[in-house]
Amino acid sequence: MSRKHFSWLLLATIVAAVLVLMFPGKAGRESSVESSVFIPGMAEQVNDIEWVRLTAAGDETVVTLNRESGFWVVEEVSAYRADWDLVKTLLSALSRVEVIEVKTANPEYYSRLGVESVSSAEAGGVLVEFAWDSGLPALIIGNEAQGRGGQYARLQNSAESVLINSEFDIPRERHEWLASAIIDISDEEVVEFEISHPDGESVKALKASADAENFKLQDVPDGRDVKSLWSVDAPANSLAALELQDVVPASRFSWEDATRFRILTADGLVVTTDLLAVDDGQGGDAEPRYWIQLVAGIYTTGIGTAAAAGSDVAATRARADEINSRVSGWAYEIPAYRYETMVRRMDEFLNLENGE
Repeated sequence: MSRKHFSWLLLATIVAAVLVLMFPGKAGRESSVESSVFIPGMAEQVNDIEWVRLTAAGDETVVTLNRESGFWVVEEVSAYRADWDLVKTLLSALSRVEVIEVKTANPEYYSRLGVESVSSAEAGGVLVEFAWDSGLPALIIGNEAQGRGGQYARLQNSAESVLINSEFDIPRERHEWLASAIIDISDEEVVEFEISHPDGESVKALKASADAENFKLQDVPDGRDVKSLWSVDAPANSLAALELQDVVPASRFSWEDATRFRILTADGLVVTTDLLAVDDGQGGDAEPRYWIQLVAGIYTTGIGTAAAAGSDVAATRARADEINSRVSGWAYEIPAYRYETMVRRMDEFLNLENGE
């Protein structure tokens, strides 16, 4: 071998050695785990999973999700329907998780990554468990990685923690896992509303036609006038994009003294809402909680069903049935401002008697 050839070979060897020192394990261990599956068997049975439990710090159950009759429900809230999009997103993401890099197996460093046992009151992660007969391992999803993509995680029965290629935003409040939508009827659909108070006072407003822009308040006392068109129109939008703050079985409350809010739409849908303000028992200056129950139906008269000309009675009935299938038997907590709009009294729509 010539001296010149030997010199080039020596130089190449030195460069290779330097690269290995600069990037230890890059060509070995890390590349071998880049495509490794984190949860064995998850992808194959993700569509068959029927039970998931999430537990946070202090072994506090966040939510237990169970699939019943084709729907996911929250066991801790009397099996009320869960937010399917949220459940689907979680399961789908878990089925695709891969390991980017193996991290520490030393329990003393788990808390830095948020993968310590959730029995600790200061635990940063969330334990995800599946039904025992699924064969799927429980896992702890920890902190997001700083300065790079991914999140730390650890299989519960493994000492080794890892960096995974996904980032999870797991709600820690139980109510966030509920299907939050109650009902959505815009004021553009409504042609009539009525508020009936338990003491006998009634407030009613209607549109002259389905195409009319504003409602007209009925039975205005002599000498009084309406504050504004907006104030009269406002209750008609009370059931638009209405979402729950909490939900319990309706049987928990007595509805005998409830205020009743009723709307009628142009296609003949009637939705009746009973409303209660309930003291939470804390006393002092604590605000009451506001609860409703709803029932949908078809507008009828003494001679049968009365729907707007050209409307599809069957479609309206199907709409009422769909609403009832979701809300029947449930009481929903709603925001105070929604409640207050649906329980207004006549005086609240009118100027004072002296014209102020």
